[in-house]
Amino acid sequence: MTRTHHSETPPAEVLTHYPALLPTRQISPLGSGGGFSGARLWQVEVEGRKFCLRQIPGNLVLTSRLRGLHRLLAETHSAGITQISVPLRTADNSTFVECRHSVYQVEPWMPGIANYHQQPNTVRLTAMLNCLARWHQAATAFRPVGDEGDWFSQTTAGLSPGLADRHNQVRYWTPEALDHLRTKLRSSKWTEFVGLGERVLELFPRAARLVEGELRIAREMRVPLQPCLRDIWHDHLLLTGNEVTGLIDAHACRSDSVATDLSRLLGSLVRDDRSAWNVGLQAYQQVRPLSLEEQALVAVFDRSAVLLGGLTWLTWYCLDGRTFENPQQVCQRLSWIVGRLEQLVQSM
Repeated sequence: MTRTHHSETPPAEVLTHYPALLPTRQISPLGSGGGFSGARLWQVEVEGRKFCLRQIPGNLVLTSRLRGLHRLLAETHSAGITQISVPLRTADNSTFVECRHSVYQVEPWMPGIANYHQQPNTVRLTAMLNCLARWHQAATAFRPVGDEGDWFSQTTAGLSPGLADRHNQVRYWTPEALDHLRTKLRSSKWTEFVGLGERVLELFPRAARLVEGELRIAREMRVPLQPCLRDIWHDHLLLTGNEVTGLIDAHACRSDSVATDLSRLLGSLVRDDRSAWNVGLQAYQQVRPLSLEEQALVAVFDRSAVLLGGLTWLTWYCLDGRTFENPQQVCQRLSWIVGRLEQLVQSM
């Protein structure tokens, strides 16, 4: 995970809610931590122990959902998925602190490095997919309370909300909407981003014909739904040697088909290496077998993510006016998307 330094310091009163963090020896700002969710991170060191303090803008948090998420993480950890990062409890037994229009939580600093791309091998890939399957199995035991069920319920035969969302997104991008985005893009002086964005806009209509048809069919398929991480990708799985020792940043979690997590993780790890995809899927099924329908949805989730990924970045920058701490990292991510989008078009 890229760690970008930032000058902000957390409010002093936040740490007073956590007896485990007193007396604090050192607080190191990490900026966004390489992520793009709007959260800010600090590493907090106390008597040789390290923790991660996370600040989330209050307008991005539904606290009732956050309580349910934290219960889910704690229960899967207790079930043996010790790689999952579980928020600490405060002095009044909460798992977060609301302060100055933000929500703060503290988690143990998980060991390991997200370095699969630097040292890829079958053993590591197998370990990562085994870990995901074990987390999925543990999450099926979770029983939501009250409106937590809006986010973390499960059923043996339901329609994937993720596929419905993606189908709606593809249909949103009409030629007129794409032209508007193109006009905004061309007004930017960020040359590298503009070049990559132009390629995304060129390829999108060609790939959309295939993917829209797949999504129209797949969104009507009934499959098991359960709590899924949804943003489980290369940088959120930490490795020590060949073992997974950290599973971090579960804030996108909600109920869907496990296919969404499989496609997200494998797409980020091995991209279009079909033999590696097969290794990963086999490793997952060593722990949790997939139905034929779920296997089909993995491919649909992956292709739709490739199709829409570039437009997400263009929307953030051109229409929403977002800025990024590490522009080169953004262009690297967009370049990966363009490469996979080109492969998708060639395969049609």
